[in-house]
Amino acid sequence: MSELDKFADIFGRRLEGTKQAQLRFVVCKSVNWNDKTMTATGVSDDVPYEGVQLGFGFVDIKPKEDAVCLIGILEGKEALTFLINAEDVELVEVKSDNIEINGGKFGGLVKSEVVADKISALEKKVNQLITILSGITVPSEGLTFAPIFAGVLQLSPLSQKDDFENKKITH
Repeated sequence: MSELDKFADIFGRRLEGTKQAQLRFVVCKSVNWNDKTMTATGVSDDVPYEGVQLGFGFVDIKPKEDAVCLIGILEGKEALTFLINAEDVELVEVKSDNIEINGGKFGGLVKSEVVADKISALEKKVNQLITILSGITVPSEGLTFAPIFAGVLQLSPLSQKDDFENKKITH
């Protein structure tokens, strides 16, 4: 028996004892977000898949019902199925304190409550300044600043958090 024949024999025995991971296209039928699982059926053969894990690490994906999904089956064991990706998702949950998008070139995420508080404080100071300046009279001319501020007597509230908060991205 040649060395090549021995290698082919060892390789063949190894393949018989090892089950390969499989990839399947399925359609999401229902999601249990509390358990982070879904029920799905195979696209090509309608085989049911129950208890498919919606995450395998630090990201959980909540697919929409009827979305086509790609799942992985580890070592041929249907009890070890997990979602890899979905064509249409309702939510993606990342379990990490550090997330970088676009290489971080736009800086950190703005905290909308802090921004709203800072704008509110600025509004109060500007309104106080407008009130003070409106009451000043130039003695030699007998003029007041009131006509200048007639159209801008007070700033309207700018610090409504809902005006600049995108609730589709939360942290």
